[in-house]
Amino acid sequence: MEDSTETKSAHRGQIFEVSTLVAFQILLAVSALQKPIIAISNQTIWISSVATFAFILIFIVSVGYRYERQSMIGSRPLSNDEARKLGSQKHRLSHRQLNLYFLLRYSLPIADFLMYSYLYSVFEKDPSFLQLLSVLKTAIGSLSTFCYEKFLSPYCHSGWPLIALIACMDIIMGFVALLDVWIIRAVKDKEVDGEYTVDTPLKCLVTFVGLTKYFFAELDYMPALVLSTTNVYSDSDKSFENRDHCETPAPRANDDFGERSAEMTSLSGGFPRSKVSALNMDLNEEEDGAIARTPTQSLPLISAGMQYASFLSCIDFGAQIGDWITVPIVASLGITRDNHWDNLDKLVIICSIFRMTRVVFLWLILPPTDPKYNAIN
Repeated sequence: MEDSTETKSAHRGQIFEVSTLVAFQILLAVSALQKPIIAISNQTIWISSVATFAFILIFIVSVGYRYERQSMIGSRPLSNDEARKLGSQKHRLSHRQLNLYFLLRYSLPIADFLMYSYLYSVFEKDPSFLQLLSVLKTAIGSLSTFCYEKFLSPYCHSGWPLIALIACMDIIMGFVALLDVWIIRAVKDKEVDGEYTVDTPLKCLVTFVGLTKYFFAELDYMPALVLSTTNVYSDSDKSFENRDHCETPAPRANDDFGERSAEMTSLSGGFPRSKVSALNMDLNEEEDGAIARTPTQSLPLISAGMQYASFLSCIDFGAQIGDWITVPIVASLGITRDNHWDNLDKLVIICSIFRMTRVVFLWLILPPTDPKYNAIN
């Protein structure tokens, strides 16, 4: 009877999680479709829609939080085995904390999109250069991913090293973004009566700055990918429960993978001795082999894919909020194409400072400092 009650309670909690994800996705879609909605109706309807879905999201989150607290108060004491299983999952971050971190981290103003428009206006008579630069960025992105996998991932894949890497990348990205000021002032020196004189030194400068920014931008995104993949709760976690109850799981196609996956830790896990590649993590792990289940066991309502989607949704929605915050800053500085992009360098400096302040949000994902927990791991 207790097992049945606990199963219903768990499924009810999962329903709240899925409802939160669906409401958040709808809010993200409505926010992104601002211009089409305003075009077919008016701005009042769009604002009302955003406010309505935001209220629904807040309501679902608040109800789910109250239900979770009531469940914790009314839950029975854990046995030693259950406490040990729960302790083995403490290395994972709370989804709410991680989602909030992604939302805040990417919601700061950014000048990149305005810089794209600026460079297009400068090289409007030479679009082939911008196309070539785009191809080079794709190549440099692959190089950045390779460098992260080979040189950073083995040493900064979890725990405090990963926190230190994220903090360093936040500071570095702030300074790298200031390179745009170099381009803006170089272009102004070559501007005559609103016309831009494009020569080889300017193209070399734009290429150098563009590739440098893209290289570090890829490095900056990789820790977010690691946090997303390593904090997904997969159904394969039940294999540990089956072992504790002396149940024999179905044979795996490759037992070596099980040993390797045990070494893949998330943010707060212990540090394995062997090198770990953050890019070889399996998001779902369900494809790794079927786990023997009794007829009463059911698959979790929230799949690994939906959990991962919630993380990406927070990143996308945070970027959307960052764009909204950038708009009034651009308006206050009076940056337009008609005035030849005056004060664009000031916007770049302001956004660079904001980008460095992302370090303050790291407290949301700090690893546990409990010495007993560290001793267990």
